Amino acid sequence: MKAINFDKIHFQKLDNNKVKLSTNCQILDNFNKPVKNSLFIYSILNNESECSTDDNGYTKVTSIQNESTPLLSSSKEEIHALFKILFNTSLIIKKTTPKLLKLPIGDSSFENIITKNYLYIDKTSILKHMIEIGDKYCFLSRPRRFGKSITISTLEAIFRGKKNLFKGLQIEKEGYSFEEYPVIRIDFSSNQIIDGKTFNNVLLECIKRQGEIYSFSIKEKDPILFLEKLGYFLKKKFCKNIVILIDEYDKPLLDNIRKDKRNEIQENLKSFFTAIKSLTEINHFVFVTGVTNLSNMNMFSGANQFLDLSQLEEVSSLVGYTESELYKNFDSYIKVTAEKMKLDIETLKVKIRDYYNGYKFSEEGESIYNPFSLLTFFRNKKFNNYWYKSGTPTFLLEILKNKPLNFATEGGIESGNEIFSFSKLEDLNPKALMFQAGYLVIKEKVHEKKYILDFPNTEVRSSFFDTLFDTFTQDSSFRIDFVENIQKSLLEKNMPLLKSTFNKYIKKVPYTIHAKKDEPYYQTILHCLIVCSSYYPNAEMATNDGRSDHIISTKDRHYCIEYKMASKNECPIKQIKEKKYYRAIQPTDKAISLIGIIFDNSGNIVEDIMIEELKEF
Repeated sequence: MKAINFDKIHFQKLDNNKVKLSTNCQILDNFNKPVKNSLFIYSILNNESECSTDDNGYTKVTSIQNESTPLLSSSKEEIHALFKILFNTSLIIKKTTPKLLKLPIGDSSFENIITKNYLYIDKTSILKHMIEIGDKYCFLSRPRRFGKSITISTLEAIFRGKKNLFKGLQIEKEGYSFEEYPVIRIDFSSNQIIDGKTFNNVLLECIKRQGEIYSFSIKEKDPILFLEKLGYFLKKKFCKNIVILIDEYDKPLLDNIRKDKRNEIQENLKSFFTAIKSLTEINHFVFVTGVTNLSNMNMFSGANQFLDLSQLEEVSSLVGYTESELYKNFDSYIKVTAEKMKLDIETLKVKIRDYYNGYKFSEEGESIYNPFSLLTFFRNKKFNNYWYKSGTPTFLLEILKNKPLNFATEGGIESGNEIFSFSKLEDLNPKALMFQAGYLVIKEKVHEKKYILDFPNTEVRSSFFDTLFDTFTQDSSFRIDFVENIQKSLLEKNMPLLKSTFNKYIKKVPYTIHAKKDEPYYQTILHCLIVCSSYYPNAEMATNDGRSDHIISTKDRHYCIEYKMASKNECPIKQIKEKKYYRAIQPTDKAISLIGIIFDNSGNIVEDIMIEELKEF
């Protein structure tokens, strides 16, 4: 740490034969970056003082000395030089322990978070706007563990009129009335639902618990009838219409997406939403959350009056954290974590952004941070794939086994408007499912009917390919050896090792997963191997003459790769050279190797991998 950019020293004569010396300077850390908004202690000739830096690391330094101090008998140049030396040699940062609120990890109760003084990011102004839009029926789709349940809980507190919980929050400042309504809250996040019968049992118990809150109890085993009778009871008792809040409506479907009893659950859900529609004369507000888009699925023909908020800019930041919310509410956590990880604050911010940011829920909306990962990161002070590891997307992997995507075009997966809705549950589009579940985001809008999809951040990309690797091989124990061999083959330009590693990998893939044995499929498998090896291929980087299948970069070399099926009888390296695909990475200081890989019909690399050094620069 050091102080630089000193201004001229100003001298001010004070009473009692004292002189005040003052100047301004900038304080840098060991990485030569400004130390912002920090408190320091320094000493000039045993006169200890404190100073604090601003947003740019600048501070005002003062020292009060006796007129008789030998220092003041020197020339101004000498005083200035000595002042700088004394300040720098004595400068230490004042250790302060910022008060950190508890992080609400695993607790989605708004009342608990407020009363137990947990950290709460105020989203109530957005909720007020949503309530006042005027639509009676609203739906919001967001990825799992992204803040949907705390949103439901906050709405419940608002409609129950618990104004005392909102003291100092935006909704109170904006004058919301907090008029009380009877609330029925239903949560479908239970893991116990495996068929139509267990669905009805879980739903009945949930509605019964809501009835108990209002001292309503009847002997009724049909959850739909119980719901209807409870609704009219509440209307009569309170002389007000009711509020219905439904969380994770589609979890029973996604948990059983490839199971025989799925249709039973689907029909029971349809009956449930039809019942809600039948209560329309007594409904004040109905809000539903889920992962997948509700409005266009044919199972919800009884609920087609819902306003889909999922892509509206006004509510795009309702769940998750924006960057401004991160810096405003997590400033102390960032400082503590930076010190723990021995990183300067700006470097840490960049790493956090790369790891956990990247979600975007409307065309013009802000980029959003994953809330679960961010909270867990600040608790553990260590980068890890927290959100992904909190629940393996088994439903998604089941779909991909039968409808594989070409993930080798990572960074450039083309899609149309089908990503926004589903027509039939049994015909789920894997791109749409990955998009709505938060595993892919819109990277670029080409036009109204064409989009480019990509993984949102490092956490999702690396975790997904690790899981895909294990899904392909059905045995994660092989991953370490495979990864080490891929790394070694690329670093050492060892093509025989790359060939043998890939062929061993292909043999581990069960035959039942081979959906379509074509070039994109095997390209995806090799891409998965490479990503698991901590290399992130730039798939299909374009030039004016087309694009290569892969560009892979190591510390001192670029590999420009083209894949071909043996049945096509084409030379991949010849195509690279004719089309000059390598121009996508020029100019570069690294060497460029051209690689041609030919698969046979079973996915094996039979011929030696072709490699040629590019001599044209």
